[in-house]
Amino acid sequence: MIRDYILFDGFTIIILLNIIIVTIAKALNNSKFKQFIFIYLNNSFLKFNTNNNSFLSSFNSLLNINYLISLSVYISIIISYSSYGINNNFEISIFFKTLLIVIVFVYAKYLIELLVGWAFSISKFIVTFNLQKNNFNKLIGIIIILLNSLAIYSFPNSMTFIKMSIFFVISLYLIGLYKVIRLNDNLILSNMFYFILYLCTLEIVPILFFINELI
Repeated sequence: MIRDYILFDGFTIIILLNIIIVTIAKALNNSKFKQFIFIYLNNSFLKFNTNNNSFLSSFNSLLNINYLISLSVYISIIISYSSYGINNNFEISIFFKTLLIVIVFVYAKYLIELLVGWAFSISKFIVTFNLQKNNFNKLIGIIIILLNSLAIYSFPNSMTFIKMSIFFVISLYLIGLYKVIRLNDNLILSNMFYFILYLCTLEIVPILFFINELI
């Protein structure tokens, strides 16, 4: 019982950290944040926030940090369910290991994408594509905070909720990917072969691997 409280307290602290990070980002640029949260409905934010200077701003850096942390918590919860069954054994140690893996994976994937862009002479397109896609990832990171809270405190014994949330998160990711593709359809048409190769190897395969490993 005491151990369970400690584990819940650990995740509570992490979730509160997520909320604080998002709150600070909102305080830094409230008008930008309001545009950002509606990117699934409006493409204007994507068109005007796709440069490297914007990516490295405090606003975006905080939301990227939140994405890495909240995604790691989410994966940790799924791993805990898969490893221990429905018994609330949320291991904090799993979170830190997962966080390291997520950070390495995200940045390694980005570097590989840059190398692919350089190899096929489509570097500018790859950078723009990734910056736009990253905006959707950051919003998904905020949404995952809610899913983490629900999984731990409201539905701690529901594998059904976990599976539904996985489907929901992947759907959000694919919708975001589709919107970015539509926004860059002219560039994609002129580089169709390379884009299909990129899409299959660096977008679809990781998703299929993730589903296969966690479900």
